[in-house]
Amino acid sequence: MIKIKFAKIVFISVLLFPFCGYALEMEMEEILLPPPRPYVEHIYLAQESIVAFFEVTNIDAYKNLIPSIFNMPERPVCRVVMNNFYKMESAPTYFEAVVQILVKFRKRQSGEEMLAWHYLGLTVTSKEALLGRLGGYPKVLRKVTFEYHANKFTGTSYGRDGQTPTLKLILELKNGRPTRDEKRFLDFVSPIPGLTIKDGKAINRGVVGGGKFKIYELEKAAPKIWTIEFGDCTIEYPNDPYNYLHCLGIGKFITGYWLDQKYRYKIPSKEE
Repeated sequence: MIKIKFAKIVFISVLLFPFCGYALEMEMEEILLPPPRPYVEHIYLAQESIVAFFEVTNIDAYKNLIPSIFNMPERPVCRVVMNNFYKMESAPTYFEAVVQILVKFRKRQSGEEMLAWHYLGLTVTSKEALLGRLGGYPKVLRKVTFEYHANKFTGTSYGRDGQTPTLKLILELKNGRPTRDEKRFLDFVSPIPGLTIKDGKAINRGVVGGGKFKIYELEKAAPKIWTIEFGDCTIEYPNDPYNYLHCLGIGKFITGYWLDQKYRYKIPSKEE
């Protein structure tokens, strides 16, 4: 098991791009299976998240993982998120592991170019959450855990056997606020939405977080809604040449935080 201090993750892609390997034991044929029915609307009320950003070292692999409708950004970045959706208005509560890479997208109507997060891989713990496949999310069903011990938040995603970890993301809290460089980076990435691909079209899934607020000022802006703590991260994953994390080459840790948020929302869906 590889262990990298102050480094992070990168996942799999679904459609319209080269298939490289098995990150978190996800497979293309599994992602493309029809999800269980009937449809259950997901309305979220509260969640906690570990969010971390990393540089990557294998630029060629990064380029190969970008679907044809997207383009390479000036700065390759990997975003890793572990979610605990612990309170729902509808649908069961569940855990989730997400890996995204930064891409560029040119809007069809206006020709305007925008930055977006492309979903490489997405692990969930409820069959109902697999319905996201219909919207272009690369979801598979696996065991995921979310734990807190001694100022450390740990999110772990397991393989098919439910016992072998395929990634472990650890956030160790630190005293103080983010540095000036971290704030600049967060100001850059926080407004960037996630895009899925459905029927060859890009679907805007919005930004989860403060929206108009700076991410490091959320707690001050609305303490009843957001609690945020910053920290340093460690990631563990198998030394497997067919693993996407291994292919991409996890580089320098940029910044990371734990966020607890309590507000009602549904994931938006807007064609770009």
